[in-house]
Amino acid sequence: MNKYAISIKWSDEDKGFIATIPGIQGLSAFGITRNKALSELNIAAKAYFESFKKTGRPFPSEEKIIAYSGQLRLRMPKSLHAALASGAEIDGVSLNTYIITLLSEGRIEKELLKKVKYIEKMLEVMNSREMSHPYDTSQPIHKIEEGNKRYRSKKNKINSFPK
Repeated sequence: MNKYAISIKWSDEDKGFIATIPGIQGLSAFGITRNKALSELNIAAKAYFESFKKTGRPFPSEEKIIAYSGQLRLRMPKSLHAALASGAEIDGVSLNTYIITLLSEGRIEKELLKKVKYIEKMLEVMNSREMSHPYDTSQPIHKIEEGNKRYRSKKNKINSFPK
């Protein structure tokens, strides 16, 4: 079990910690403390792996950290390659730098667009509330009638006289 990653998380439902080995379903252990959950997982995992030995089944593969090289081979249409190379030449940078810049800017733009859409929705909600309630309904309304004209205005609570 030494090569397997272990996850220990709090469970509100169980009011304790649950320890698991990611990628191995059905193998978990409970503990009131992290250490107790880990200790219980060691006991359960030992029995689990013993059953694999007895039956001759291969052990589940362990999760490994993947080291990325930072390189990839990308196929694209010749016309796109030419356009990108031209853009890089105009900017005076390598094709690699140019593509990385475009990818980064695109990602930032996507995140900003999400935020702008959220703000637009919030403004729509605020505007719709203003339109449906052009005056604060919690404030008393004072009506003035002069001749055929009627006026409605908010009464200022500060200036209103006590009754």
